[in-house]
Amino acid sequence: MSQHFRNLNYRCYVFVLLLFLPYYTNIFLSEKVLTYLNLLWLQVYRDVFGCFIKEFKTYQPLLSGIKKEYENTLAYLQDQIRELEPLRSHLRLVTEECDRKIQARWAEEQAEIGALKREKQQLQRHIEAMREKEKAMEAVVDCLQSQLSQQYLQYREERDARKLLIWKLNDLTRGSVKEEHPADDNIEAKDPVGLQLALKVCREDLTKAQVELNRMKAEYWDVVPRRNWDTLEQTHRQNLLQLKTLQGDFDQLKREYDTLLELHKSGSMQNKTQDPITVQMDESVSQGQSQTQSRNLKDPIDLDAPESSTLTVQEFRAALRTAFPLKSDQEIDELVASAQSEPDNSNDTISSQRLHSLLAESGVAALHPALE
Repeated sequence: MSQHFRNLNYRCYVFVLLLFLPYYTNIFLSEKVLTYLNLLWLQVYRDVFGCFIKEFKTYQPLLSGIKKEYENTLAYLQDQIRELEPLRSHLRLVTEECDRKIQARWAEEQAEIGALKREKQQLQRHIEAMREKEKAMEAVVDCLQSQLSQQYLQYREERDARKLLIWKLNDLTRGSVKEEHPADDNIEAKDPVGLQLALKVCREDLTKAQVELNRMKAEYWDVVPRRNWDTLEQTHRQNLLQLKTLQGDFDQLKREYDTLLELHKSGSMQNKTQDPITVQMDESVSQGQSQTQSRNLKDPIDLDAPESSTLTVQEFRAALRTAFPLKSDQEIDELVASAQSEPDNSNDTISSQRLHSLLAESGVAALHPALE
């Protein structure tokens, strides 16, 4: 019984699919060509499918759901078609407009191509005419060249004949001159035509020489003459020899300087130990010089002291030189003159008190006891 029921269910399911297949096919066809289908047939299939659902109570929910989904899909597709319908019309208009533009552009291009073809044909005809004209001009040029060559030959023959006539005329003229002036036979007459030819040749040679000179200047403007080069090279060699000699002298002097520097360093080390002894020797020498100077001042004064309290001008001058060794002769003479101008002194003798006063004014205090 259950097997029979399963077979029945299977047959029902196949039948439902067979009934549903045309409806499903029409739905998908309507997506592409819905405008070409008859909506009445869809309505018939919809009604038949509804009756079939009512008869099969067992599969009614399933079939109702399937029908609902198909109805929703069909409604959605119809909405999409209605929304795309303006775009389709707009696309149709745009397509027509583009077709018109393409046709117009094609017509313009065809017209332009026709004009270019006509211009090409015209240019070809013009080129052919120019070629024919060129051939005619070449023929004329050949004819003129032949005529020119003939004319040139004729002119050259006339020139040669004229030169011969001139030479003959010159010979006749020279002959008549010799007959009229036989003393002038030694004077050689010069042909003017020959002189003109020589002048022309000289001018051509001068032009060639100037061109060659300009070329030489342009090519060798930065080249040193051989004579200057030899002089500079000889000077360079002499400078090199002198440099070698000076370098040798410098090396020798440097060695001597290094030797002296070493000796100086060794001597400076010895001088450091001898500095105290040298200072003591300098002090003793300075004291001895002071004592000697005092004795020198004391001796002339002491010699004259027993005789008188005056000094002669020479003694006074000698005492001043000894007391003031740094003063010049003019300053010594001024001191002597100032001492002679005093009322107690005369032109020949000067008081020793004046010498004491000068020494006191100069700060030579150590000499006062000796002078007294």
